[in-house]
Amino acid sequence: MTTNGQKKELTPVAPAESPVHLGATHEHPAVQEVGKTKETREAAHADARAAEPKPPEPVAPIVPPVAVQAPATVQEDHLVRKIEDILAEDLTDVYLSLPLDAQVAFKSKGEQTASKIHALVQAAKVNAKKIFFLIRDWLKVLPGMNRFFLEQEAKIKTDKILLVSEMERQERKQNDL
Repeated sequence: MTTNGQKKELTPVAPAESPVHLGATHEHPAVQEVGKTKETREAAHADARAAEPKPPEPVAPIVPPVAVQAPATVQEDHLVRKIEDILAEDLTDVYLSLPLDAQVAFKSKGEQTASKIHALVQAAKVNAKKIFFLIRDWLKVLPGMNRFFLEQEAKIKTDKILLVSEMERQERKQNDL
């Protein structure tokens, strides 16, 4: 019975003409519900096809996680971070007073300086004079700074970096034993 009170009539179907067979994707012409439009029959077929079980999708193989960084790399990153901290020491007020474009230039030059200093510190013989000149040249990017102040800051930062690098060498030596 439909919602408006009318009965649907079905035409009889012989068992041999039954549309229920494997692979049937269209309705057999002998079976039609009276009063149904072509669109509603197609919608019913789409619902029936959607209800059919689908084959499982292929699953990607599970790959065990791989270690991203070696312990030596972590230790080097730690040393670079210490160098950057030493370089940034006592310069926050000056850095914040700079215009935005000068801040970006100062920061990028400082990161380059830190990586160069890291390479010098990793060498067998640490050259303090080269580290001093790198730091002094980086501090010269700051506008309006006194030359004597820059040299004094560069000297202090160089001494601290040399101290940290020596401590790192001793740690590495003890870990190797």
